[in-house]
Amino acid sequence: MMITGMRYIPKLMKVEMKGRSMIYCTKCYMPETRPRITFNKEGVCNACQWAEEKKNVDWDARQKYFGEICDRYRGNGREVDCIVPWSGGKDSIYVAYKVKEFGMNPLLVTVLPHLETTIGAWNRIHCCSEFQRMEISLKKEKYRTLAKKYFIEQGRPKHPWECAISAAIINQSVSLKLPFIIYGEEGEAEYGGVTTEKDKWKDPVSKDYLMKYYWQNNLDWTIPNQEDFATRFFTQWSRFEDWRPSEHGNSAIVRGMRSVGVRHTGTFTTMSQISDKFQDLHVLLMFLKFGFGRCTSDVSIAIREGWLGRREGKTLIDAYDGEIPYHLFNDYYEYFNMDEVEFWRTLTNFANLNCIEWNEEKRQWALIEAVPA
Repeated sequence: MMITGMRYIPKLMKVEMKGRSMIYCTKCYMPETRPRITFNKEGVCNACQWAEEKKNVDWDARQKYFGEICDRYRGNGREVDCIVPWSGGKDSIYVAYKVKEFGMNPLLVTVLPHLETTIGAWNRIHCCSEFQRMEISLKKEKYRTLAKKYFIEQGRPKHPWECAISAAIINQSVSLKLPFIIYGEEGEAEYGGVTTEKDKWKDPVSKDYLMKYYWQNNLDWTIPNQEDFATRFFTQWSRFEDWRPSEHGNSAIVRGMRSVGVRHTGTFTTMSQISDKFQDLHVLLMFLKFGFGRCTSDVSIAIREGWLGRREGKTLIDAYDGEIPYHLFNDYYEYFNMDEVEFWRTLTNFANLNCIEWNEEKRQWALIEAVPA
């Protein structure tokens, strides 16, 4: 395929590097360009700091408290008594069964993705078949228009989706009179964002928190009002158990989930984020904007979990990070109703030339500075 779009000159993005090499966490490989990341005086990022703090958390006490929450909502003569947002992926499978261990009967609610993968659809349909489930369909043209808008303007084609999978499910919980909602992880603390929420593990997630870090004042969907939030108990399972994605994957495979069999484009993993094709575009744009991609994220998680060494992680990052999912580009052209030139122009508009450059021979973007060992 002729990469005609690469003839367009990318515009510079604002960064704080000021001509120097990027700073990386001294434990994992997360760089300073990740939004809301911080480092301590030893150069350890906030995600790695939290991974160490979790070793001293009294998880038994936290699960006891979760059981007390369940006691408030369990049963009441209803077939279902809480909601677990559901994709058919490893984390939602894991959470569904953990909640069931507490005697709850969760309703698994899916906001159906556009450009769903074949394996994602299979897992969604066939896994956790003993649970009751509900599917929410987004209006095709409305979502397509919004995804294209955010792709062009902000380089975030999945942002409308990220809003919908919380806003639509909360709205549905109001309609169904199911106020207890259990999501997966609190991503800010787990992956290197704002860590103040980790101290609020007893409290329900607030509307202000979702608006600031997830919805980001997006009013494209009907956002639940404050009164509805006051009667919801919205929480995340990572508040009550050490969040370990690799263990969730192994557990889900035992329960019948299918993995992709071969590694994803841009990383070494086979079980994470396999439900929709937009994820590949999302992580490509992450690499373009911030100089780290899917492999850096996966390696950093694995290092925090303790099953991957730093030297091995660097080898994987050097080999896979920033790979371009060419095999999906025709799907993107069709979905966004873009030709090749317009699509590539949009991508390159978000290329951060302070940390990446285009390698014409390899048809690949690459870091200007090598990731430190």
